[in-house]
Amino acid sequence: MKRVTKISIIAAILLSAFSCGEKENVDAASKAYLRLDLQEKKVQNSAGSFEVYISSNTTWTIELQSEWIKTSRTSGKGNLSVRINYEANESGKRTGALLFKADGTKPVQFLITQSSLLFSNPIFQMPDPYIVKDGDTYWTCKAQGNGINISRSNKLSVVNGTRQVWATPYDSGSNKVWNRANVWAPELFHIGDRWYIYYAAGRPTSETNGSYNTQRTGVLRSKTDDPSGAWEDMGMIYTGDNYTKGIVPTVDNTGYAIDMTVFELKGKLYAVWSGYPPGSGNQWLYIASMENPYTINSNRIAISKPDQSWELANSKINEGPAVLINEKAGKIFVVYSCNGSWTKHYRLGWIMLDMDKDPLVASNWTKSPQQAFYRCDNTAEGVNGVNGVGHCTFTKSPDDTEDWIVYHVKRYGTDGWDERYAFIQKFTWNADGTPNFGTPVGWGEELDLPSGESM
Repeated sequence: MKRVTKISIIAAILLSAFSCGEKENVDAASKAYLRLDLQEKKVQNSAGSFEVYISSNTTWTIELQSEWIKTSRTSGKGNLSVRINYEANESGKRTGALLFKADGTKPVQFLITQSSLLFSNPIFQMPDPYIVKDGDTYWTCKAQGNGINISRSNKLSVVNGTRQVWATPYDSGSNKVWNRANVWAPELFHIGDRWYIYYAAGRPTSETNGSYNTQRTGVLRSKTDDPSGAWEDMGMIYTGDNYTKGIVPTVDNTGYAIDMTVFELKGKLYAVWSGYPPGSGNQWLYIASMENPYTINSNRIAISKPDQSWELANSKINEGPAVLINEKAGKIFVVYSCNGSWTKHYRLGWIMLDMDKDPLVASNWTKSPQQAFYRCDNTAEGVNGVNGVGHCTFTKSPDDTEDWIVYHVKRYGTDGWDERYAFIQKFTWNADGTPNFGTPVGWGEELDLPSGESM
C-alpha cells in the first residue's frame, strides 16, 4: 500500500455543504466573497499535486509563500480550480503556505504540512470488510468465490494477501448441501480457546429463479487456537420462529439469515443478524440467545425494522449489524446498514441498549434519531469517489488508545455491487456515550496512521 504524508490545511474559510445530487447555490448579487473547498489536506513526501476549488464573485490572487509550492495560476476571477504542485520532501516534516486574496474579503492562509506517518484509503478492495484485533495481530476475514479467506498483519492500515481456510461443500448424488454457493460476509471471533467464523450461504440462484431466499447462516470452528490452521464445519444455525430444544436447523424450519454477528453480555452469548419478517422480502434485524458459539437456543426477536425516512431512500432493508460497546457509558450499540447495498444511498444507523437491560426485549432498544454515517460524492464511472458507505465493524489502534471503524465504500454513484472497497478511519464518542463517527473520508484522502503503528 502506498504510504503518504501529512498536509494540514488550516484556513478561515466558509464551506458549502453538499449531499448526493445537490448543487451549490451562490447569490451572484451578494457582497464580495472568497471560498475554498478544503479545510484540511494531507500529502505524501514524494512530489505530487492536488486541486483546490475556488468560489468567488470577484477577482482574486494567490501569493506563494514557500519555494517548494507552485500553483497552476496565481490569479483569476470567479469560480475556478487551481492545481497546487509540491516538491519532494527530504526532511521528516515541513510546513508551507499560500495566501488567497480578493478585494473586499479577508485573506485566507492555506497551510501545507508534509510528514511521513500517514496512509490513504482505500486499504483493500473488499466488500463487507471484517478486521479483528487479537493481541498484536489484525486478522482479516473475507468471502472469496465459494470460500472464505483470512490474512494476518501487524498493521491496521495494511491488509496482506489472504489464503483460503474453507470452501463450500459439493452435492453428493441426491444429497444436496444447504451451503453450496453464495458465500457472504464472514465474521471471525475468538471465543474461549477457539475461533469461529459466521457466514451466509445457500443454494445456487440457478435453482431458485434468481432468488437468494435460501441464504442461511452457518458457523465454522477452528480445530486449534490458531485461525490460520484447520477448520471444521459446525453446520447451520437455527434462525426461526419455532424453537424447541434439540431442533436440527434446516432450510425449511429457519428463515433467511445473513450478516450474523455475536456479542457477550453478563456472561451470556447473543447472535444478531438480518432476516426476512414473515410474509415479506423486507429485512429486519433479529436477536436470539445462544447456548454456545454454534447453537442458538431461542426464537428470533425483531429489534429493528426500517421505519425512518433516512432508512427508506430506495428499499426497506436493515442489515450488516456490528456490535459496538461503550463500557464506560454502560451502553451497547448495534450499528447497521440501511437502504440498498447496491446503491449510493447505503448508510449507517444504530440501535442502543443500556447494559443493565435485557437485550431480548425489543422495546429496550432505541434507534438513532438520524443516520450515523453517510457520504455521497455522486461520481460517474471512472471518477473515484465515496458513494454510499456501509457494512462496518470496529477495532482498536495497535496501542489500544483509539477506536477505529472499518467499512466499505462504493467507488461510483451508479448501481451495482462491483467496485466496493475497504476504508478505515478513527472515531470518537459524544458526551452522552453515543458514537461520533464524523464524516466519511474522501477517496485517496491521507490520514494519520493509527496510534502505535509505524511505517
